[in-house]
Amino acid sequence: MNPMVTRFQSDFGRVHLHAAWDVTEIKAAVESILVEFADRLPKDLSARVVIKPNLNNDLVALVGNSTDLRVIGALVEGLINRGHSNLLLADGANVGVDRRGIDGFARLRIDRLAEHYGIQTANLNETEGLPLPLYSGAMPKVAREVLEADCLISVPTVKTHVEAVLSCAMKNWVGIVRGQDKRQVHYSLARNIHGLNEAVAPDLVIVDGVIGMEGNGPGDGEPFRLGRVLGGDSAFLVDIAVCRVLGIDWETVPYLQCAAESGHVSPPMVAAIQAALEPVYEVALAPARPRLAEWAEARSLRWLKRVVQPLLGEGVLLESAYRMGVVQDVYALGDDTISGVLRKDVDCGDCARCAQFCPTGLTPQEIGVKTDLEHCIGCLYCWWVCPDGTITLDGELGHMERQVLRYKKTVESL
Repeated sequence: MNPMVTRFQSDFGRVHLHAAWDVTEIKAAVESILVEFADRLPKDLSARVVIKPNLNNDLVALVGNSTDLRVIGALVEGLINRGHSNLLLADGANVGVDRRGIDGFARLRIDRLAEHYGIQTANLNETEGLPLPLYSGAMPKVAREVLEADCLISVPTVKTHVEAVLSCAMKNWVGIVRGQDKRQVHYSLARNIHGLNEAVAPDLVIVDGVIGMEGNGPGDGEPFRLGRVLGGDSAFLVDIAVCRVLGIDWETVPYLQCAAESGHVSPPMVAAIQAALEPVYEVALAPARPRLAEWAEARSLRWLKRVVQPLLGEGVLLESAYRMGVVQDVYALGDDTISGVLRKDVDCGDCARCAQFCPTGLTPQEIGVKTDLEHCIGCLYCWWVCPDGTITLDGELGHMERQVLRYKKTVESL
């Protein structure tokens, strides 16, 4: 019995929990999940496989906000090695990113990872969509690429959420809704998250639980080391399992309550999961939303928000809204201009953290030492985790400056 793996299998479905931290362990975990859940993959190797990570905004994945490139890369590599030739990496970022025209795929280096593996990407905010009737009058358009996929693989990360309590497998599905139509999901957030998962079920869920975000999530929390990768064949079951792992009472998660009302979650399922899995980390939940933030999201006041939004921009008003808790996400419109990293090899210790976090498997002898590396995608993970400052950047931080000031020291210590 492998102590690094916990397997749950029952009539409710399957969840496999793998301990993983560095890139080697992550690849092993994802490969094991692909073996164990091979029946969830299409037999036709030319079938369209859509991989949907969580690319909520432009925060680097190492702070727990978006899906780790190491997990995505391991999945893509595993599928390619099995002969799957029609892969699409797709997501639609939140309404703030979409409204400002920010290229989150570029900022998160998703575009470079896809180029490295020779696969396609799609910004689901900009693709054709088909209307899906949900609750409270919501009729958002869901991306056609998702609806017409032969196989859907959801790759969420683990975050607390100020409205939904938990953001993981089921909440990840909000990203299949096009652009500003995501606002309609908030007409009745819990029921509409549940409705999306009822209408469009993923074939396989692979959870990036390597680094999560706790506290004021999903966009303004603190990273924490969970060190887990989960695989499952049901988004409902996976989220119950994640609640158990994080010590969250699942009944406090509104969309899981909706799933229970519809029969997708049952007391026997919960009891079985709780018997099979042990809590790993006691997560700090998001604080209560300020009343002003609730007013700002009120459906009856959407017209006022549309009037005010152009005034926020990047300046003092936006900072004030952030400090008052009205918004979590503060975006800079200027992209970074980082063109490479430089490592002072003579001053470097033997921690090898740079290699542990490299999505493409570069070695300490290559990272920041050799130039024009064929397999470097410029993700900057090596720089983010370097604890002694021997890795430096060539270029300007741009939009990254704020998150570097907030998170760099914390990421180094994970």
